[in-house]
Amino acid sequence: MVDAAGKRKDSKLMGGAVVAGAAIGALLAAKLLLGLIFGRNREKKHIKIRWNLSPSDIKRQCDEIIARSKEVHDAVASVPLDKVTYATVIAPLANLEVEEFVLIQSCTFLSLVAASKDIRQASAVAESKIDHYHAQCSMREDVYCVVKALSQKREALQPENQRFIDHLVRDYERLGLSLKPEARAELKRLKRSVEELCDTFQTNLEEEKVVLSLNRMQLLGLPPDFLKGLEKYEDGNLKVCLNPLNYALILERCRVGATRRTVASAFDQRCLKHNVPILEQLVKLRHKIARFLGYEDHAHYVTAIRMAQSPMKVSKFLEIINMKMSLIAEKELRKLQSLKKAEEENDEFEIGDLMYYIRKAEELEFHLDYDSLKDYFPLEVALKGLLYFQEEILGLKFRKVKYPQAWHPDVLLYVVIDAENGDTIGFFYLDLFSRDGKYKNACVLPLQPSCLRKDGTRQLPVAAMLMSLKKPSNKECTLLEHSEVLTLFHEFIHVMHHVCSCVSFARFSGLRVEDDFVEIPSQIFENWCFERASLEIISGFYKDPKKKLSHELCQTLKRKRQAYAGLLTKRQLLFSFFDQAIHTCENVNTAAVLRELYMQVMNGISMVNGTNLAASFRHLTGGYDAAYYGFLWSEVISADIFHTKFKANVLNNIAGKEFRQKVLAPGACVDASKLVQDYLGREPSEEAFVKSKSWL
Repeated sequence: MVDAAGKRKDSKLMGGAVVAGAAIGALLAAKLLLGLIFGRNREKKHIKIRWNLSPSDIKRQCDEIIARSKEVHDAVASVPLDKVTYATVIAPLANLEVEEFVLIQSCTFLSLVAASKDIRQASAVAESKIDHYHAQCSMREDVYCVVKALSQKREALQPENQRFIDHLVRDYERLGLSLKPEARAELKRLKRSVEELCDTFQTNLEEEKVVLSLNRMQLLGLPPDFLKGLEKYEDGNLKVCLNPLNYALILERCRVGATRRTVASAFDQRCLKHNVPILEQLVKLRHKIARFLGYEDHAHYVTAIRMAQSPMKVSKFLEIINMKMSLIAEKELRKLQSLKKAEEENDEFEIGDLMYYIRKAEELEFHLDYDSLKDYFPLEVALKGLLYFQEEILGLKFRKVKYPQAWHPDVLLYVVIDAENGDTIGFFYLDLFSRDGKYKNACVLPLQPSCLRKDGTRQLPVAAMLMSLKKPSNKECTLLEHSEVLTLFHEFIHVMHHVCSCVSFARFSGLRVEDDFVEIPSQIFENWCFERASLEIISGFYKDPKKKLSHELCQTLKRKRQAYAGLLTKRQLLFSFFDQAIHTCENVNTAAVLRELYMQVMNGISMVNGTNLAASFRHLTGGYDAAYYGFLWSEVISADIFHTKFKANVLNNIAGKEFRQKVLAPGACVDASKLVQDYLGREPSEEAFVKSKSWL
């Protein structure tokens, strides 16, 4: 009876549990649905970019963007010069920038990510059409005259509003709108000539096919798979096409010094006959354009709107780094020369020997197995560690959105929340896996700027980060190369730079900072991929994530990063000095400049006879003219900030929150040089950079 009663009691309890369970399940389902609805409502409320445009939608929206822009610019141009006000001139232009930013990105972003080829093509066409229109619109003299008239009134404005006007006038005048019509016509002709020469330079490099006939003995040290893939001539020799990948592989792997010399010479003689005269003509034209616009030379024109501000400052910077790296480079070179003498009975070192003996020295010193290293970097662990670091350091919280509306099912969406006050400050998408039709390189794209709308409310920033990682199968996980972990960190800080900015104007949001500053935040946080304390958080053996990288392996990674950095920095210095030297004069003999610089910079490494790297220096016709120094500039300043603020504690959230507030939040509404000086409390120094390269 007791048992029966017990059973009946149990049955009642189980029945009640079933009812209660059903109620709880219904409640949880309702909460989940409400959370999903709330999440999607928040998406719809704040994220205005559209992913579902058809080719015809893209074309129509593109036309509407141009028509709307023309309407606003016509209205501004119609304001009488004696009646210009901020409200009638600047406010419409600033509001237009906010309005059209998301519309333009909706049209153009799809060229990088859409699954449909037709959509990608329509998007690319729209981008080209919008760019062409903006280029024409930026040359409207009628709009410039109205903006200039307002700037001369010097109304009492907030600093950021005044900066908007100043930058607008500056940008118009850098395009030549302050010149008389005949001078402007000549300037247009000169610019067209520069564009044509740059295109020809790049085309020559793409079309130049350098092919060598080499036998297997001349290619000792090259991987069997590489040799197997080469065509054979009738005499048994192998056909070696010197594209950049093959060139780099041969210089790094080939044990035959004569072959390396032949390859280095052939590669640096590409387009020698055609591209050297083109570059020297470009220098003349750029100098003439700079003088037209009131600058001393092209380098002054380029650096005037960058953090460096003048070629004199760049020159001083390069000279200091060159002097301080010389001792480090000399020690490294002696080490490599001893290796060469032991292997080839000759220690005369040419530039073509550099990568081979650096690789050989590193193999002897570090014994780093990169295939095994991958086992410690599952994507899930590395990404979790990355997000944890940014939350802790910058004072943020990231909330993953379930079932986000995006352009592909693989895409993740996160809400960014201020950890202190709980406010949503932005959003970011992660599109990490490769697929057909998707853009192949890692990059970050601002999709929506942080700024004030016309009604005074804040528009929240949205960014997308693209990578091309291998997508795992159901039974596998994605294992990252250490270089991919580095890229993951680097690109994600660009996301944070965009999302953490808090400015009034779209023009000053996020990544729209000076070109020689934009990489500094990302380069600072690359250091987290080499410090033991952070490596223990972002690593974990794929079969047992609790198993971390050993202390010895962490140290090896760090030392390898430092290894031969002196000589590699010298190469960067050579390119930077050359770029500045040719762009601070009107007429130049590039071969003579290079010969002199090799003696001044390369610590005894000789230039290969008969070569001229000017013929294949793509950067000088690809937007880095007079600006190549920026790579080294960013690295030096980022090293200073890291060693000053984070070296002792990679989780220093006091320094991190201050970094967010003083460096990321202002975007481009404050000069970058001032941001850095305010954050450091002093002018930046090269000492930390030099110290980070000292390893012997």
